[in-house]
Amino acid sequence: MEYLDNLDQHAMSAFDELNGDTVLPDRTSAPKLSFELRDLLRFNKQRRTLVKGVADRKSSNMDYLFKLSDPVTPTILALAAILPSQARIIQGEGEDGIAQFCHVSDLDIPKINSWLAKAYPDISPIFAPINKARKALSPNSAYPTLGYDTTLPHYRPDSSTCECLPTQDQLPVWYFFYGTLGDSSFLNELFESPPEEEHILVPALIHGGKLQTWGGKYNALVDDHPGSRVDGWAYEVVSLEQEDALRMYETAKYEVVRVEIELAGHTGRRFVKGCTFRFVGKKGELD
Repeated sequence: MEYLDNLDQHAMSAFDELNGDTVLPDRTSAPKLSFELRDLLRFNKQRRTLVKGVADRKSSNMDYLFKLSDPVTPTILALAAILPSQARIIQGEGEDGIAQFCHVSDLDIPKINSWLAKAYPDISPIFAPINKARKALSPNSAYPTLGYDTTLPHYRPDSSTCECLPTQDQLPVWYFFYGTLGDSSFLNELFESPPEEEHILVPALIHGGKLQTWGGKYNALVDDHPGSRVDGWAYEVVSLEQEDALRMYETAKYEVVRVEIELAGHTGRRFVKGCTFRFVGKKGELD
């Protein structure tokens, strides 16, 4: 699954109109937009407004797609060394042809704007928000972890060689679900799986959080004291495509955080280090 599945033709066309874009000369195969997932994981109404520069940004928790067009190519962007790591380039095909985008965070936008103002002042950058749960697991600390302020000294790793699990790109990885995701038939639809494929959910519980609601109907997991308990289900995510689908479904109102999950299967109880989705909206939105 590509992020372009979640950008509808309005966004693609707006990019073309605002950037004076032409079809890229490289016509290698690109993923088609998925109409099924477009319906299921559709952007909220915010995506009608593309983001121009820093002043218009509404969210501090969203990632964005920055459209690449001549003379700003992936090579030029890499040589500029303005992003903290290797840029993730995403290619997709819409009705107007193939286009390339760079996946950036909200913190990258001021750096890109500053660099473009100096190097290519005639280019007006456009950023499209991805309504997707942020995942940024630190390799050097337990941040972010449900129910813990990992900046406190007693939660810091004992040494620089201590590995914090799960890692950012670890697969397979266990996820703790509460609410709608604890339904195997819903997961089957979300992952676009064949009808005969079974997604096994294991009864589970976690500590350090509590459930509230926002919008009058949506479950919202938030931090709580270490002794608090939330019951739900655990699922072992086996691919990046599955994880992307889950993060798109949860939207940017949530973020992926680490949590220890207690599994209660037929072979007895065991503990695994996994992930879950924590609400990151404003406290005033919660019921």
